[in-house]
This record gives sequence, structure tokens and C-alpha cells, in this order.
Amino acid sequence: MKKAVVTGANGFVGSALVKRLVENNVEVIALVHNMPIKIPQGVRVIKFDLSECDKLPDIILDRDIDVIYHMAWDGNSGPARADYARQLRNVKYTCDILRAAAKCSIKRFVGAGALAQFDCVEYNGMNFSTPNAVSCYGSAKIAAQYMSKAISSSEGIEHIWCVISNTYGIGNTTMNFVNMAVKKMLAGERAAFTAGTQNYDFVHISDTINGIILCGEKGKSNCSYYIGSGKPRSLKEYIYEIRDSIDPQIPLYLGEVPFNGISLPIERFSCREISNDTGYVASVDFSLGIKETVRWLEELKNDSKI
Repeated sequence: MKKAVVTGANGFVGSALVKRLVENNVEVIALVHNMPIKIPQGVRVIKFDLSECDKLPDIILDRDIDVIYHMAWDGNSGPARADYARQLRNVKYTCDILRAAAKCSIKRFVGAGALAQFDCVEYNGMNFSTPNAVSCYGSAKIAAQYMSKAISSSEGIEHIWCVISNTYGIGNTTMNFVNMAVKKMLAGERAAFTAGTQNYDFVHISDTINGIILCGEKGKSNCSYYIGSGKPRSLKEYIYEIRDSIDPQIPLYLGEVPFNGISLPIERFSCREISNDTGYVASVDFSLGIKETVRWLEELKNDSKI
């Protein structure tokens, strides 16, 4: 791979992806909605709104691009995940950017899915299930995957879909589970959670980026790859490790928060397919990654005097 386009290049995953591609001597064209603050020097940055994808072939004149990594997604955390209008726009933009990529003669499309897709497949279709706010987000990711795959077939572009697990690490400012739990404990709040018996998986940003790049380089067309740690376990085990990395004396109140979902089977978190096809192996153990993340979040807390 010599040249790539990255959408959402100013986000947590997107900016880390751009940085790694540059380190790998890949020429990068970064599409950003807001002017960047995390983009390395030497990257061609284009301020671009996905609502105007039809203009992209006139903006990017290169016709030798190997891969487009579509990381842009408006509303992937917090209450925005329940905004169905916003989520539906994301589906349309995914399809639009793929058509634009075809006109730019880009050879491969790599899309960013989410673990929430698995929850929707396993749980929402069950009678009497009660979907939560993440369901709109997960359903939109499913629609984006299948619709973009159909369009890529008609446009003659290779289609690879990355189902990204719960990614944590330095630079993630969202209130994902790791950040929420760490901030709660650092603030001295009551550490109340679900019973934590459900299976879970957390993957360090460095491993997530490695998996995404490998999918662009070696992934097989029309395949979906789960990118995880390779060591899934119960959520409560992760909670204990998060707590211990801050202060083993912090009392935990497991079971105080109700859990209305379903525990995914442990096989759902298997990295077998991406490992077989691309050679991917996660390298950052949670015990090390969480300590690094806690230190960073603690520095942010101290700097902001929270």
C-alpha cells in the first residue's frame, strides 16, 4: 500500500490510523470535518463534509489510491447513538463515500463497524427484548455494512468491514466504559456497575489500528473481520483490573446497575478470521494498557482541576 484516504481523520481512531500509516511510509490524504489538531505534518489535509460526497472526485484528482479507510461517523458515543436521524445519515454517507471512491478509481474500501452490531443481531430480534440507546447506532452500522457491500459489488471495489471492539487508550475522550469507570473511581464516586457476568472484550488503540491497516493490506474482499484483544472474559474481571490499577481498596458495587442486554457467546469475540487472513495478533495486554490509560486520564483530571 502506497497511498490511502482516511475519512474522520481527526477522530480518536482516525488520527491514530493516519499517524501509523505515515510511520509506515504511506502517503495519506486526510478528510476532516473540522480543521485538524492531531494530524502529522506532511499529510494532505482536506476539509470536507460528507454531505457533499459527489464533489470528492473533483477535489481529489489522484487516480492511484490503493485504499480508502472510512472512519468518519457522526454520533458514535453517548446520547447521539440514539439519534435515529443522525444514524441514518451516517448510513447514507457511507454509501455516498463509496460511490465517490469508485469515481476516484480507489481499489479497496475499508469500513468501520462496531461491537454494537453483534448486540443487535443477538438481542434485538428476540421477542420481548428491550433495546437500549445503542440499538439505533448498532442497527445503522449493520445497514451501512450491508448496503456499502452491495454498492461496492456493483462499483467493482473490494469491500472489507472491520468490526471494532471496545477500543481504549490515550486520546480517547469519549465516555466509553473504560473512561466512564476510571473517571468515576478517580472522582471518588460510588463504583456501581452491573453484575458484570456478561462476556466482554477491550482492545488497545494500538492493536485496533494494526488490525485496520492489516485489513486494508491483506483482508479478503467481501469479508468482515472482528478486531479484538484475543483474550475476552467477563466484564467483572475487567472492572476488578480497572479498580486495582487505581486503588485496590476502592469498594465495588456489582449488581446495583440493572443489565437488560444479553451476554454474547465468547466465540463472538474470536480473532481467528483476521489472524488467519492477515496475521493479526493483539500485542498490548489489558493489564499494561489500562495502567497507561489511567495515568493519562489522571493527568487530564489534574490539569482540568476536576
